[in-house]
Amino acid sequence: MGLGLALIVIGALIFLDRMGTGYGLREGWPWVVVALGAGGLFRNRRSLAAWVTTIIGVLILGGKYYSIHISVPGVIKLYFVPILLIVIGILWLLRYKKD
Repeated sequence: MGLGLALIVIGALIFLDRMGTGYGLREGWPWVVVALGAGGLFRNRRSLAAWVTTIIGVLILGGKYYSIHISVPGVIKLYFVPILLIVIGILWLLRYKKD
């Protein structure tokens, strides 16, 4: 379900970009992270990976568009998101391997 929601969000963002609204995949990619997490939560509310993915997506959106300010040192800021996404991906793979 998460992949389906992510595809819908990606399609909507590409559609908005092509309409010339100035809001597209480059600006709206955190919504894809939230959609993946929400889809995982619809499937299994106890999934730690889905909860972490959703919370991280909401924090990224909050920091990018709303007044949530999180001060993070530069080195951590540079490598935190990619490493976190890799860890979340591994958690998802391990979770679905058990099913």
